[in-house]
Amino acid sequence: MIGPARLRGRLLVGIGLSLSLLWLLLALWLHGEVKSRLATVLDERLAASAKMVVSLVDEQAARGGIQLKDRGGMPLGGIACEVSGLRGEILARSAGAPRGRLATATDGFAERQVGGEQWRVYTITQGALKVASAERMRGRTDFMRQVALVLLISLAAGLLASLALVWWAVGRALQPLAGLRRQIAERGLDDDTPLSGPRGAAELMPMVATLNGWLARVREALSRERRLTDDLAHELRTPLAAIRTQLQVAGLTEGEKSERARVAAEQAALRLGRSLDQLLALAREDGAPVSGTPCPPLSELVAGVLAELAGVINDHGLRVSARGGDDLLPAAPEGLVRIAVRNVLENAVRHSPAGAALTLRCEPLGKDGCAVVVEDHGPGLTPGQRQRALDRGWRGRGGGQGLGLAIVATIMARTGGRVELGDTAGGGLTVTLRWPRAGSV
Repeated sequence: MIGPARLRGRLLVGIGLSLSLLWLLLALWLHGEVKSRLATVLDERLAASAKMVVSLVDEQAARGGIQLKDRGGMPLGGIACEVSGLRGEILARSAGAPRGRLATATDGFAERQVGGEQWRVYTITQGALKVASAERMRGRTDFMRQVALVLLISLAAGLLASLALVWWAVGRALQPLAGLRRQIAERGLDDDTPLSGPRGAAELMPMVATLNGWLARVREALSRERRLTDDLAHELRTPLAAIRTQLQVAGLTEGEKSERARVAAEQAALRLGRSLDQLLALAREDGAPVSGTPCPPLSELVAGVLAELAGVINDHGLRVSARGGDDLLPAAPEGLVRIAVRNVLENAVRHSPAGAALTLRCEPLGKDGCAVVVEDHGPGLTPGQRQRALDRGWRGRGGGQGLGLAIVATIMARTGGRVELGDTAGGGLTVTLRWPRAGSV
């Protein structure tokens, strides 16, 4: 079925309309040319007939008589001939001539209404005689109609044949698209092989490359969803079991023991909430585009994060010092930088002993870089532990959900930065977040 919903149909309709208009213009031009040339040929025949009659009249006049005979069977109803004197008297006429005067006062071609019909007349004067040859215009008109009909039929047949060839050619040209469609339809969800470009269809290669890029993003999205599902199953199993156990204990006991079970269930619920927040943040950052509000100076951003965590810092009795960063602008969105810095600070607060010192420094890295350095005095990490600390789900000796630093690593990779783990002088962990400076990329 040909319709605007099909590419092949739209191509055929567009090409068909273009060809129809072109062939129509060609038909009109050919009809005009054929009509003009045919009229010229018929006029020349009229003139030749008149001149032939003049020569015959001269011979017959020399023998003493004039007689015209209509041979009949001539095209277009035959040519009628008439011989008259200069005063208008009819001396002779052919059997097919009308009962009226054909000759005109001047020599040459003319059209006259004689005997109720329109005639095309050629008149020639020879001495004291006028010879006129004529034919009916109706015959010419009928003949031209036949020529126009034949021309129209030929052009229509040619147009239909052209459309059939166009239909076939378009179908052949669209076969690479059909092959590409079959490739996509037959692919499984776990098939990570790139689509192959159809042979002989270089125009489709940009689309194939785009599809391969899109399929890669789909695979990444599916992989993120699977990781999120696995992480949720892993991270929620223990808190849920703890909450259920503590609630059962609270229901079966009374007094202080029941209160301790209720508090333990509440703490497990809080840990569960933190795990969900971290997992959802990680899932969002895995798939989010790297765009957003430009980051303010690092000193301003760090001050805002410290204000958010002021309550937790006070609960731990930590001594926090922050310096530098007034003129350091990382080339990364504010939201992603804030999440990374916050997660590093929360990790440092969680693992720092009560009353310990916590240091934050915002430093330039040459002309093109900047960094946020967070030093704590907690238990620190061994070299082997530092290699695994950025993996999703890994927990150190201090517990936690095993997601905070994994989120930081994801953000740093997406924003063109880098996270480094090292030892703090006197014991503890130093985390350095490095970014290129705004304007350097």
